[in-house]
Amino acid sequence: MQYRIYNVKQDMPTVELALANIEIEIGRCKSEGVRVLKVIHGYGSSGVGGEIKHALNNWLRLKKKQGLFVDYIKGEEWPTSKKHNRYEEQYPELLGDIELYTINPGVTLIFII
Repeated sequence: MQYRIYNVKQDMPTVELALANIEIEIGRCKSEGVRVLKVIHGYGSSGVGGEIKHALNNWLRLKKKQGLFVDYIKGEEWPTSKKHNRYEEQYPELLGDIELYTINPGVTLIFII
């Protein structure tokens, strides 16, 4: 399986713990040959919260530059991203995830390899 879903918000972690858990999950993906990680992080739809999403955006930019993974696309950008066609061809499992084809600010796709 090249595609994994990880719900980081499920246990309601602190921002710091959520980012640490995402980094651990990326390491697991690398060791298991998983190439795409969909992170469910939420977006603060209640008008409060969304701290993980906001911190994750900055963290992703930094970790991409450091080479932890090759790319990422925010859920709200996926339907209109110019990259998504290439990734769909490369990882057909993405086509089966209906959640990606609506504007979804509560998820982010991380491309490991």
